[in-house]
Amino acid sequence: MSPHMLGEFASRVFGRDPHGSFFRSVGAFSTVRLAGGLVLFLSQILLARWMGRDSFGIYSYAWAWVAVLASVAGLGLGGASVRFLASYRVQNDAARIRGLIQFGTIVTLASASAIAMVGLLSSEFAVKHSPYLGSLQIAFLAIPALALLLLDAAYARGFTWMAVSAVAEQIGRPLVLILLGWLWVSAHGGTSAASWVALCAVSYFAAALAQHRIVRSRISGEIGAGPSEYETTAWLRVSFAMLLVNAAQIIRMNTDLILVGTMLGPAEVGVYTAAVRAATLVSFVLTVASLVAQPRMVAMHAQGRRDELRKFVGSTTRSIFVVSLLLGGGLAVFGERVLGFFGSEFVGGYQALLVLIAGHVLAAASGPLTSLLAMTGHHGRAAAVHGVSTLTNALLIVVLVPRLGIVGAALATSLNLALTQVALIVAARQRLRASD
Repeated sequence: MSPHMLGEFASRVFGRDPHGSFFRSVGAFSTVRLAGGLVLFLSQILLARWMGRDSFGIYSYAWAWVAVLASVAGLGLGGASVRFLASYRVQNDAARIRGLIQFGTIVTLASASAIAMVGLLSSEFAVKHSPYLGSLQIAFLAIPALALLLLDAAYARGFTWMAVSAVAEQIGRPLVLILLGWLWVSAHGGTSAASWVALCAVSYFAAALAQHRIVRSRISGEIGAGPSEYETTAWLRVSFAMLLVNAAQIIRMNTDLILVGTMLGPAEVGVYTAAVRAATLVSFVLTVASLVAQPRMVAMHAQGRRDELRKFVGSTTRSIFVVSLLLGGGLAVFGERVLGFFGSEFVGGYQALLVLIAGHVLAAASGPLTSLLAMTGHHGRAAAVHGVSTLTNALLIVVLVPRLGIVGAALATSLNLALTQVALIVAARQRLRASD
């Protein structure tokens, strides 16, 4: 990492130009996400210590399924909403904003409720004698709450209320869970994984309802009352492509946990989950910058500012990589101590952690390409890349886990991350060059 790169990074962050403004926005959003990340990380540590390795593995397996199903339940309307809301706000089109929000809410809640019901019924047959059954069934009840939480967060990002979009999920929910967990442990001591899953479900409902009230109140203050207009065909066309993008990403992020839990059992998925949670500290900057960048990418693309968009993406990518590399190096050095916070039985995940760190650093080197493609109208290509990536990830895990255990799962995930980023780089260059 050269002094020139560090100097450019500092000038981007503290400068007064539009790029500096963006990174100050990232900084404000990152403050909330960092606080939330620390609270979330603390909640995972406390849960692991309160539950023990096996129960923590069951808990993590159940919520991996919920994360996947809730991402599907939204039908991609959250990701599509960020794009359409940013465009409608530039056009001062309040009627279509109202229509989009009403339509997205009704469809998401209906879809999420249906998926939760199907999950409850099918689990009786799919995992009838599994140690995961009770926890899975309780967790499925929270699918509508998580789907609504994600949708309202997307609406807030569409209005560029980046901090508001993160507070409920990143800070509020884990704080509620920590409080409920402490009260439960004080009253009952150690208990089953299903009880912890129920407490987490309560925290999701509390966070979703609080965020829903705040976001909808702010939206009403921004656009006021009035008629609604609907472009359901256009919304659904984009949302289905976004569904493939977003759902594929979420599925890929949770496939390793689900397959490790299925192939190796609760103890191994508990240890692997601790390594995954620690490794996500490296991907923090890429995640935050990608979310904050989306409305700006839409605006630049809509106004035909192609050269400025390229420069913006390039400078953003370099800054993301610098910070991610620093975080990865620090975590590699202190990784065993970090895993030790979960409990001594989790330190065995250190080798898997090192492999995951390498994968996240490589992903950071190519920047927010998925957001770039999705926000500039090339969501179909991004969907294709992530769809193939999801299948490749599952295949690699199935091949490597029986041979290498959780290290094989980490290696599969990191290899797949690298291959995905290469495909995204090729897609971005082709699509953006063709659109000039």
